[in-house]
Amino acid sequence: MIFLGFEIGQRWPEAVMHSWGSSFVPVPKNISEFEIYLKNTTYQGVTMKLVDIASVEVWQRLAQEIYDKFGFNGSIVDRDGVVVHPPAGWANKICPAIKGNDDSRVVCSSAQLSMAETARTTQKAVIKKCDVGFTKFVIPIFVNKEFLGTAGGCGILVEGGELDDFYISKLLHIEEEQVKKLMETVKTSSIDKLESAVELVQNRIKELTPSSVA
Repeated sequence: MIFLGFEIGQRWPEAVMHSWGSSFVPVPKNISEFEIYLKNTTYQGVTMKLVDIASVEVWQRLAQEIYDKFGFNGSIVDRDGVVVHPPAGWANKICPAIKGNDDSRVVCSSAQLSMAETARTTQKAVIKKCDVGFTKFVIPIFVNKEFLGTAGGCGILVEGGELDDFYISKLLHIEEEQVKKLMETVKTSSIDKLESAVELVQNRIKELTPSSVA
């Protein structure tokens, strides 16, 4: 039987072994033992991480799918607020300018941390706007009630939304005319499209996390 990409009874590959301790961790030979095994998500003081559930490449594909299908900046972020994959693509030209500046990127990080905490405590998808005005959604990733991080997207205006061009100009230290040029690259999404993006990511998370563990 295959579970999380490994055969039951098989030893963890060396690449995974390293993140779980100094010696091989034997995978239990039956599912009931495996459920008990996963309930203790730490080993030798190391907590389970997103990359223990799926590889960086798998998370990268999910981020790319969010971008390709819906136009959002796709991102999978661990519980510490660190993106676990390379950028999949930018929804507009404002977001990379904000993220590329030490002073302004706090707008993104504060929104992510706040929404991730809400997603962790409610165990539900969270949809809000960042301080700039972009719509952002995050969906919590749990394994046996252990919060590992979030998957989601940002960088698009939902119909009826509005960007704060004055705030953006102050944030990036550029003239409002330059901001208006950057705003021409911003896409608009319908509520239905946003809901479809949330549903797709929720389904992908279900596929990637061990559903047999309550």
